[in-house]
Amino acid sequence: FFASSCVLVAPSPSRSSVLAMDMGDEFENDGMEGETDSDDGMGGDFSAPEALPEGVEKEIITEADSANWKTPKKGDEVTVHYVGTLASDGSEFDSSRGRGTPFKFTLGRGQVIKGWDLGVATMKKGEVAKFTLAPEFAYGEQGSEPKIPGNATLVFEVELISWVSKDDLFGDEGVIKTLVKEGTGWKMPKIGDEVLLDFKELAADGSVIQERLECSYALGSDAFGPVAKAMDKLLQGMKKGEESQIKCAPEYAYGPERPEGVTITVILRELFETKDVSFKKDGSVMKKQVQEGEGWDTPKDCCKVKLQVSAATDGQAALAGFKAATLEFEAGNGEGCDA
Repeated sequence: FFASSCVLVAPSPSRSSVLAMDMGDEFENDGMEGETDSDDGMGGDFSAPEALPEGVEKEIITEADSANWKTPKKGDEVTVHYVGTLASDGSEFDSSRGRGTPFKFTLGRGQVIKGWDLGVATMKKGEVAKFTLAPEFAYGEQGSEPKIPGNATLVFEVELISWVSKDDLFGDEGVIKTLVKEGTGWKMPKIGDEVLLDFKELAADGSVIQERLECSYALGSDAFGPVAKAMDKLLQGMKKGEESQIKCAPEYAYGPERPEGVTITVILRELFETKDVSFKKDGSVMKKQVQEGEGWDTPKDCCKVKLQVSAATDGQAALAGFKAATLEFEAGNGEGCDA
């Protein structure tokens, strides 16, 4: 029998980047809030990237470290260094290394030429690769004068420095999640579960609207008011120990009262999983796990168990006359509640 603690309760349109327009121009790099590297914060894609189409050739120059096995996904904000040359004569037309400033863009959003969106999605953190792009995956017939003639095949040496995992939670760009630090395990809360979390909500000007530390929250309870819908959606995709940030548009926050929306940072401290353990699955006996036990096995009928009962309440107040006790009995023999 592996000990665990539980409670039985009664039922209850972005700016185009230099690569998409003119590679010789200066470009802006907005700060990446919550930027992390793959060791503790990049969500990325766990599946193998799709094969590159004809017209996009890739040659790996420097392999990524074996620990960096993830690749970025559509919507992630990537940071790269690159050098671009013409395949025809090897002349350089643009280089972030020459400017001494890495280039950042959102993957898969058309902010860069098509070959870049496809190619960078196959890279791992620390990888350096050479991409040879046919005109249809670069600047096509029109080129980008004066440096890139029409129908030019381009060669890029690209280093994937890092990326920030971002997710559009509702598919309408109303709530964008940025993963700051990955959690552990595989469990994620569902509606009705209770969690312990840290919560900080900021206005567009950076002022604190509210902050709650080690706050208990039941998903679906609407305890977070106007941002409850966004919070419930966020939490259902989080793991214990994870830290994430969401940027909420007005329709998922305070509406016209705060037309620029809000930014919320959440750390999921604990997940109190709630399960129906009644024999008839009618909700008459509900178990809330407040501390995980060791291992994976649970006692079967005829197993001898030792159980410490520390408290009993009617849901709010302690039951009169109850005394904490340690019980020893055989599971399944009717001496105790076997749920």
